[in-house]
Amino acid sequence: MSSGMRLTGLISGMDTESMVKELVKASSGKVDKIKQEKQLLEWKKEAWQGLNTKLYDFYKTEVSNMRLTSSFSSKKATSSDESKVSIKAGANAANGSHSVEVKQLASSAYLTGSNIKAVGGSFSTYAKAGLTTKFADMTDSAGNSLELTGKTITISAGNDTIAPLTFELGGTGDNGVESIDALNKKLAATTGYEKLKASFADGKLTFTNNSAKKNADGVEVGEIYTIESTELGLSGEITYKKDEDGKGNTLSSDTDLRYYKEFSSADISRSTKLSDIGIAVGTTFSIKGKDFVVDAETKISDFTAGLSQLGVNANFDEKQGRFYINASATGAEYDFNLTTSDDGALDILGLSQSKGAKKVDAKDAIIEYNGVEYTGSSNTFELNGLSITAKGVTNGGVVQAEVASDTDAVYDTIKSFVKKYNELIDEMNTLYNEKKSGYDPLTDEERSKLSDTQIEQWEKKAKTGLLRRDETINSLLSSMREILNTGIEVVDKDGNTQRYSLAKLGIVTGDYTENGKLHILGDKDDPIYASEENKLKEALEHNPEIFSQVFVGDKTNEGIGTKLYNSLNKAMGRSETSRSLTFYNDITLEKSIDEKDDDIDKWNDKLQKLEDKYYKQFAAMEAAMAEMQAQQSYLSSLMGGA
Repeated sequence: MSSGMRLTGLISGMDTESMVKELVKASSGKVDKIKQEKQLLEWKKEAWQGLNTKLYDFYKTEVSNMRLTSSFSSKKATSSDESKVSIKAGANAANGSHSVEVKQLASSAYLTGSNIKAVGGSFSTYAKAGLTTKFADMTDSAGNSLELTGKTITISAGNDTIAPLTFELGGTGDNGVESIDALNKKLAATTGYEKLKASFADGKLTFTNNSAKKNADGVEVGEIYTIESTELGLSGEITYKKDEDGKGNTLSSDTDLRYYKEFSSADISRSTKLSDIGIAVGTTFSIKGKDFVVDAETKISDFTAGLSQLGVNANFDEKQGRFYINASATGAEYDFNLTTSDDGALDILGLSQSKGAKKVDAKDAIIEYNGVEYTGSSNTFELNGLSITAKGVTNGGVVQAEVASDTDAVYDTIKSFVKKYNELIDEMNTLYNEKKSGYDPLTDEERSKLSDTQIEQWEKKAKTGLLRRDETINSLLSSMREILNTGIEVVDKDGNTQRYSLAKLGIVTGDYTENGKLHILGDKDDPIYASEENKLKEALEHNPEIFSQVFVGDKTNEGIGTKLYNSLNKAMGRSETSRSLTFYNDITLEKSIDEKDDDIDKWNDKLQKLEDKYYKQFAAMEAAMAEMQAQQSYLSSLMGGA
């Protein structure tokens, strides 16, 4: 809080800066007070944010489950032979005994090729040249020798201090290079050419200039090279600057460089081209009316990828030397046959049955459920609310399935709700009843005198009681308790109308000191009521049909779960004071924090003006004292002169 450097007290000798600070300090307490009020509001916001998250999680999970019919209509199914038939029961499955006979399992179509690497055939091709390919062996794409031996490649730099280089292709002397790899090594060892390097990309020779660098001024500089070799198809300048495509620093040959290569069946791999093993370009392979056409560059990996786009899964196992092709799903409708425009192509690839390929046809699953036969492409059938999975043929035998209400699942759903509800209201009641400690937030001056541990302990106490007697918490607690004490009219299995509450189902509130916590009588995990009769389990076993009515209800008679869900949904609705999905008045709270910031700014301005005022007063005093001192000196000089 200073408007600049001030030189004060030069005449009076007083520490005016300290005096001003003390005078201003008397008024700065107001700023500290507002900062403390702001801190309390921010802590209150943090406390509410934490509670809001727990309320929302409770709403969207446990409360949401309590208003869904599916939560109270769970069924369980048991199979007399899980190795043959497994069964899952849906909410609509009919209770009772069901019979299942498995006559046939669904299977996929498989085509396994013979080992083409074991045939012993010999092949030749003109493969794309690489870094170690000798210039003497290089040919064009038609297999014609390029006769490069004795020809030259000249490389020069734009810098006159760097001598040009001429290399003899296939030569054995000091300037001879037998391959691109040998050329690169000589470039790397020659001053001025270290950043120039050649490489092959799909059979095309490319030089790359990597000499770009930035000088002391940050400007990009580098060498410019000229490369000439008619036989290699190279002629032109290569700069160090890249273009928009990042390729301006390259020079490529138009010549397709190759070499003659012989290989055997044992060398076949995923990278082998089909044309190199005798499959003509243009050959078409077909599966279910979809085609894959071989071109001059099609490799085995391209072939399997192409077949996999035709509705099957295809793979070539290099170790086994076999193609494996299978349908993408089980069932007769997914069966397939691989055909080709050239039958000899299937022989070459080991995919014809005459050459040892094996085909397994697809089959549908066939089961008999409660005396009626069903056929399907999958081994799982969805019938009468049941999910029946055939695992093995029963050979005329029958597997029995028993379906019943899953009372344990419903019990666990209710128990989970009770547990989460109790945890939540425990925290809410603690926050609502927690007394304030009397500790105020620390001022900046107070914090400077304490250690981090002391600050943490102080603030922990200062945060207590922030939500004491909070109206929103009280409203939420009251609303939830009222709904959970509601009685709901239901119609039992005998057609009688009765009124059910949680207490009638064995879910009761405890001592008044627990502030509304729920207990399930007879639950083994409840330390207080574990020895009581478990009315909830008894009701689930004898009257399962009432639970959906009690908790879910319908449009004209909402159940307890539905009422609670709708109540919480309404409580966190958007309003002028709060955003959606927020149970507290977050907008109002944030506005109050902003107002405190405004108040702090205003008071800081007042303190600055007050400080300036005191400094002006002391400055005026210093000026007056200086004038008086000057007058005294003048008078003294007159008297001394007499």
